[in-house]
Parts: sequence; structure tokens; C-alpha cells
Amino acid sequence: MKIITLTLSPAVDIEYSVKDVQIGVTSRAASHKVNAGGKGINVCRAIMNCIKNSHFTEENNKISLMNVAPLGGATGKLLSDILLSEGMETYAVPIKENTRVNVSVIPDVGESVEVNAPGTPVGEAIKDVEKLILDSVEAGDVLIIAGSCPKDVKKSYPAELCGKVKALGGIVIIDADGEALKIAVSGEIPPDLIKPNRDELSALVERELLTEDEVVSAAESLNEGISVITTMAGDGAFFTETVDGERKSEFFPTEKRKVVRLKGAGDTFLGAFVYARYGVKMSIPDSMAYAASVAGDYVAGE
Repeated sequence: MKIITLTLSPAVDIEYSVKDVQIGVTSRAASHKVNAGGKGINVCRAIMNCIKNSHFTEENNKISLMNVAPLGGATGKLLSDILLSEGMETYAVPIKENTRVNVSVIPDVGESVEVNAPGTPVGEAIKDVEKLILDSVEAGDVLIIAGSCPKDVKKSYPAELCGKVKALGGIVIIDADGEALKIAVSGEIPPDLIKPNRDELSALVERELLTEDEVVSAAESLNEGISVITTMAGDGAFFTETVDGERKSEFFPTEKRKVVRLKGAGDTFLGAFVYARYGVKMSIPDSMAYAASVAGDYVAGE
């Protein structure tokens, strides 16, 4: 089976470590890192690592990964080269402009500063992205649409692509927020699974969710055809699905771990869940437990 990740707004992520940040003063970095970023790419990386590190040899051999992203210019090539060095081939769709660059400045003490560039315009290449995916999808394959849409891609596009993939018998997971997620969950052909965090779910239902009961109620109010993973940071996650015509939710706790990094933890959780549930065919409880364990190792820097 094939697992396809689509990142419409990939980025080269540059992270500078500095002693401190002072306005109007040049900061000298002690070190820096250059990574390939974007939610879909992070999810694909997590799945790839699960395949490498798990003992499900027979099942792993049946999984084919496709990391799809529109890439352009020198920064697009850099991103592709970084992923290739990690062992991840990218099905790159050429675009005219340079792939965006995001910058983080992380001081020894105090708050970090992040500057994220807007998604690079895709232009007419969106047709090539869609053709690549639709030509690749077969019944039972999984498409994960993750991250934001570039400014020239309409917010309804994930929902539209979802409908076309499901018509081919594919399974569609959308990890987005804002208007794109609202359109997708309210569409005639909704995704099979979404993975909001508490804040994203709050924005989706347009009310603040302060308690776990409110989170459950919000997830269960969504279209009965949609399963929902609501991640609650270090407090665990809920899985909501329709069973025998009724919406039901189950809570899965997370083991408390030391925190080395948080950025990308939700993407890692989703990637591990998809690997376990759709790749290895684990039960939902086992898939959620596996995802929590993998994400916990990621957060702890292991």
C-alpha cells in the first residue's frame, strides 16, 4: 500500500542558537541548523523513521512512501538534497519561485523568535501536483494533506482534492487549520480523519474549549464520517469515531517525558499513528499508544 504526503507550503528551516537577543544589536550565533520543514514532510519523516526502527519487517516491505511537494529555485533544491541525505526521496513538482525560508532565533535564556515566510506561490503547477497524486493513488492508499495553502491556492483545495482521491478509493487525512479545515469538514465528501490540537479544534467549532468534556463534545459534533484525533500537548489525546451510528471518544494518556523539543511533535504523532493504523494494521487503541510513545521519544530528543 502507498502512503502519500502532500506539503503545499514546504520550507527550508534555519535555526540559530544565540546567547541572547537584543534589539538593535547584532547577535552572533553559537551554532545553526538547516532543516527541511513543512507539516507533510515532518509526517513523512516520522513514518520513514517508524519503518526503519520497527520490527514489522513483512508489513514494512509492503509500504511505499511518496513525499510530494512543489519546490523551486536554489532553496527548493537545497530542501530536496537535505531530505535525500536523510534517506527520503521527494517527488518534487517544479515551481517558478524559490521555496520559502523560515528562520528561528533561539537564545540561551528567554523567548525564541520565529519568522515564517508565506507559502511560495505554486501557480499552474498545482495541476501537476494533482495529476501526480491522482495518477499514483489506488484503492486503499492513504493521502495525508498537511499544512497551509500558499496564497495562490484557494482554501477549498484540500477539500476538492479529498473528494477526487476518495472517488478512487483512497483514504484521506487532513492536518490543517483555519478556513481550509472548516471547508473540508463541512464538505459533501469529508476526509476520513483530521488531527487538530485543542486550539485548532476550538477555532473550528468557533468556541473556546476549556475542559476535556468540551473537547469531546466538539469533536463528536463533527460529521459522523470523520474520525478525529485531538492532541492535548503533554496531556494526551482523544480519538473520536462513529461506532454503530454513535459518536464515541476515548482518551489516551501520554507518559510524562523531559522536553527537549516541541515543534513537530504533533506531526510525529500523526505519522506514527498512520504507520501503525494503516501500514501495520494495528487496532486504534494500539495505534494511539504507539503514536504517543513515538512522539514522546521525539519530544525527549531520543
